[in-house]
Order: sequence, then structure tokens, then C-alpha cells
Amino acid sequence: MKKKAKVSSSAATPQSLQQTVTELINAGKIEEALKKIQVRLMFAPKDTWFLHEAARLYRRSEKLDEAERYYLRVLAVNPHDLGSLNGLGLTYYDREDFANAEKYYQMALSVLPSYAGCRNNYGIMLHKMDRYQEAAEQYQLALEADPNHLEARFGLSSVLAHMQQLKPAAEHMRRLLELSPQDARTQCTLGMVLMQQGNFEPGWALYRSRYSKNNPRRFVNLPSINRPYWEGEDLTGKAILVHTEQGMGDEIQFCRFVTRLKQEKGASAVYLMCRPVLHTLMQSLPNIDGVIILDKDNPATLPEFDVWSLLLDLPRHFVNSQDPFALQPPYVFAPPQIPEQWRLPSASFRRLRVGLVWKGSSQHANDRNRSLASLSVLHPLWSVPDIEWVSLQKGEGEDEALNAPAEFPILALGHQVTSYADTTAIIDQLDLVITVDTSVAHLAGAMNKPCWVMLPAFAIDWRWIKGQETSPWYPAMRLFRHSDEKSWTEVIGRVRDALAQWHDQQTKA
Repeated sequence: MKKKAKVSSSAATPQSLQQTVTELINAGKIEEALKKIQVRLMFAPKDTWFLHEAARLYRRSEKLDEAERYYLRVLAVNPHDLGSLNGLGLTYYDREDFANAEKYYQMALSVLPSYAGCRNNYGIMLHKMDRYQEAAEQYQLALEADPNHLEARFGLSSVLAHMQQLKPAAEHMRRLLELSPQDARTQCTLGMVLMQQGNFEPGWALYRSRYSKNNPRRFVNLPSINRPYWEGEDLTGKAILVHTEQGMGDEIQFCRFVTRLKQEKGASAVYLMCRPVLHTLMQSLPNIDGVIILDKDNPATLPEFDVWSLLLDLPRHFVNSQDPFALQPPYVFAPPQIPEQWRLPSASFRRLRVGLVWKGSSQHANDRNRSLASLSVLHPLWSVPDIEWVSLQKGEGEDEALNAPAEFPILALGHQVTSYADTTAIIDQLDLVITVDTSVAHLAGAMNKPCWVMLPAFAIDWRWIKGQETSPWYPAMRLFRHSDEKSWTEVIGRVRDALAQWHDQQTKA
């Protein structure tokens, strides 16, 4: 009888196979590395190094079920394996299963409290869950274990900024830039913190890092335009194209600077590229030679120009001017003749019209903090008598105005609006706008319409300078901030009291 040939796992030793797998991973050959790992595990199913590498690679490839399975196999061999406890935390975090992620982070930290990487990962998760104070504590503990942990220091600075602790946030960011001077992510974030403190000159300069290719969190991509970028030099005899960026509110707020390029910088021609829904509105701006619609599916023919700039790079070239905030509102206007479609019924005697917006775009990174849960949260305002409520809500939430309870009547118009020019026609007929932090706040502010903005409890946008109840950008605007309670109920109670007082003043005037 012939003897069966003995199968060998490999001529290579486990150590040499580890080196081969590591080299394949470093070369980006993930599938080949996994094949080598699987061969090894056929003959050594409890080899924790290979099990852990398989789990790590599957997570990296977003195959989270496989990653979980291999991490659990490691823990079956060694229940205190720190890499696998932390890895399972990361895997569950990727699934947004935060309860299990927290469980495994805490298990790892019970084994090694000074595990800085795990502290940082735990802080990131808590930060995402809006558990800001707990996140700050984890980042701080990570830094106590490793003062040079760059990610933990960035996380701590970010969460402090979100909690409006701007001074210590800026201090941590400056320390981070000492350790890593070219960190574009930190440069950009520090720029926003400085501007929220009212320190605009260094803030605008650092804010340019928002589109740096070295910024892993860049939120602006430079368009491909084959012309020199304008750096603030004299524009005499030159035409400039200004390209929009970011949200609608940004475009409305900062288009004011475009109007100054001729008179103060000497431009021979000024062109503004904007989104379709803002085209009609932007055409009313003075000192502009053309407004071009930005449409990726149907690119417009561009006029001749010499240099170009992104819209939010303009303010830094005026920061030391007599008026760093440029044109004072109003600088956008409703149509001279209000279209019949938007003409509101005559208001009853002594009744005032107030427009409402309670939600922003759900795509906004901070929408969970800035938007209200529903229109019903604002129902306490209806206790103020003789107010005719008008809904400017567009998109998500507009159905609430269409189906409002009889005891909370509101004229629903937002669902019919197709452009910001339409919205200006409605706002022009109102006495006041009350809104969350969204583009309508900027539109009302740019029209110099009295506007009350309810700011979120956390992650307040940099343009609302800390501690102020008014805005240098919009003289007719009033800001309502959260108290220490961080409750919308408390904010809306103060809005209600202010509305009652304002109503009395207006009707007695």
C-alpha cells in the first residue's frame, strides 16, 4: 500500500511568512496577502498574528463581517489581546453600532488604561455621538499617555471648538502646528476658530487650507481653470472670474465682496459664477459685468478673463480696508414689482407677518444640531397674538406647514418656491424672519430684513462671532444662543418673550 504524501503548509517559516505578508501589504497587494494568510491559517488556525492581520485587512477592505469574525477568533485564543479589542471597537464603529464599539473600547482600556490609540478612537466615537465632554476627556487621557499623539490633540482641539471653548482649542491647534507645521487640516480649523473670535486677518489666511490637497478633511475642491489665481494684486486692466463654493448661504453672504473688485482693486471686468437657483438674485448685484450659471451637466461658455478666485478667498484681500465686512445690507433685493404669485393677502389690522424656517438641509454636516425636530417645536410662539405666520421652509419639513393643525395656522409657501429670487419676493413683504442657521438667514440678512437666528448648542459656525447677539455681517440680525441648558425649549422660550415685546413695540409705533 502506498503511503499518502504529507502535505506541508509551506517551506517558509512563520517568521519569513510574516515578512512576506507585511511586504505584500506595504505594496498594496491585499488579496495576495490574504491568500498567504489563509494558507498559514489552514495549518495553524490559532496563530494570532495571522488572524489579526486578516481581521485588519478585511476591515480595511470594508468587509466588516469577516473582520469581526477574525477578531473574535483572536480573542478566543487570547481574551486580552489589545489590538483585537480595539479592532473590534473600530469595526463596530464603522457599522455605526456604537454600543458594541464602546463595549470593546472599554474592555481594551480596562486591560491597558494608557492605550493612547484606543483612547483616541473612543474619543472620536464619542465626538460623533455628540457626547462632547466625554470625548474631550478621552482625548485628554490619550495625550497624558502620549503627549505627541497628533490625532488625539486634533480631536481635543476640535471638540473644544465645538463646545465654544475657543481659547484652549486654539492653543492645542498651535501646539499641533509646532509638532506638524504643514498640517493643512489643523491650519484650516485654526483659521475658523480665529475668525469666530473676531481675529480675521490670520483667520482668512489659514482658511485657504480648506482646499489644500494635503488636507484630509478638505471641503472645497479647486476647479480646473487655466488662468492664474488672484493673490490680491492690483487688477487694473484685468478681468477676473469669481467662482462660487460651498453652500448657498456662503454665496449670499460673500457675494458682497465681488462688487468691490472694480472700485477698490481696479478690475476692468468682473464675472461671477453661481448656482442656477441664485442666478436671478446675483444679476441684481452692482459692479458686475456678467453672472454665469455653474452647471456641470451643461457647462457655460466663459468670457475672456485674466485671473480667477474662489469666492471665499476675496475677504482676506479686504481685511485691512476701511470696511472689512464690505457692503452693508441691503445688497440683494426683491423684484421691483412683486409677481402676483407671491403677493401676500393684505394683513389684518395690527397684525404682523413673520416668516419661519425650522430645518436646514439634512446633508449639512451639523444639521442634527442646527435643525429643529419639527415645526411643532415652535408652537409656543403662537401664543403671541396678532401674528400671521408664513412658512419659508423648503424641502424636508415643508409638508408640516402644508398639514399644520388648525390651532397653529401658517401660510405654506416654501413648497412653491423655485429660486432665491422667489424667496426675496416673499421676505420683502414680511415684518420679521425667524430661522435656524440656514441660507434663508443670510438672504434675510442681505436684504436688511429683521431676522432672528436660533443658533445650535454645539458646533456653531465660525461666522457667528462668539458671545455676540448681533452680527457685523448683518446689522438687522439678532442671534439667539443656547444657555448652559443646551435646550431648544429654553431658546424658543426666549424667542417667544422677545417676539411679544417686539410685537408690542411695532403695534404701538
